[in-house]
Amino acid sequence: MVVPIAIIFALFANLPIIATLGKSVLFLPLPVALLLSVFRTSSKRFRWWVFQYLGVSTLALTASVLGLLSSLFISANLAGYLSLLLLLIFTVWSIRAANKIHTKPIRINSSKIKTSLRAVHISDIHVGSRSAAFLKKVVEQLNTLNPDVVLITGDLLDENVSLADLQALKTLTVPVFYCSGNHERYVDYERMLDRITQSGVIVLNDTRAHYQRDEAAKHLIDRHGISIIGVQDRESVEESAEKLELGMSIGCADGADPFNILLYHQPNLWNHARQFGIDLMLSGHTHNGQIWPFGLLVRFRYPQIAGHYKTDKQHLYVSPGTGTWGPVMRFCTRCEMTLLELEPN
Repeated sequence: MVVPIAIIFALFANLPIIATLGKSVLFLPLPVALLLSVFRTSSKRFRWWVFQYLGVSTLALTASVLGLLSSLFISANLAGYLSLLLLLIFTVWSIRAANKIHTKPIRINSSKIKTSLRAVHISDIHVGSRSAAFLKKVVEQLNTLNPDVVLITGDLLDENVSLADLQALKTLTVPVFYCSGNHERYVDYERMLDRITQSGVIVLNDTRAHYQRDEAAKHLIDRHGISIIGVQDRESVEESAEKLELGMSIGCADGADPFNILLYHQPNLWNHARQFGIDLMLSGHTHNGQIWPFGLLVRFRYPQIAGHYKTDKQHLYVSPGTGTWGPVMRFCTRCEMTLLELEPN
């Protein structure tokens, strides 16, 4: 949050880079204070501006590096102007990317599937960081895909939002299944899950969509041969694996061997999911780094950072996220809703 701005300033003012970086240490308390206060304040406006500054300073990292490289061939002052121009271009590009939702089609075939199913997977909308208007935009675009079912893998919200903020979900006319993400753990959990349920969403917390109790679940198994399990996000992967094993054992039709879809927010449950016979696991959480070069760091934590991964007949799809968290920006990544075409062999 300090070094990239200092580099651009040094280039622009034709000052020694090392000396300027040394002096920039004096400004370190400012971003530290901002980051500490942003999680303690009740002011949404203050939080929003701090996050946008965080986004711009991250973009400045790329702009400053390119400026430094260009200073090997042009004057430092001109390289400073170039860095500022690049920062402006990157910022506009990133804001535009954060507000454009791409549709990614994926086709998966299995002998377990009886008849075709169109499912739309969305994740990480982050109502709170993003507005209710953005959720409405997501739902409107989603409806144009004419899905049979909607699957949400957590971080639908990241603040204690009102029922009105989730109103757009009520316009969905197909079954909507949801598992919670890590950001739902940071709010009034039970209250927010109740509001999500009131919005017409079927919350799956460590359970299978129940064949005997849920008409949507019964229809999915009887007609399509598909069953959905949702596991609540946790810090402990081992604990989540235990809950998955429990969820797999309940609520299915007698004698059925369905195509099992697991909704779990983080992709780090993939190895356990394969052992328990999950055919398709859907996740999010990583945002694919959201703003480059964060993705290089995220990949160390989550090797399956985004996209379609397959082992034998089992599949994992990690969404790069339908929305954004913190800065309303994306750089070298994109917002996505995934259209899953599930077909019999």
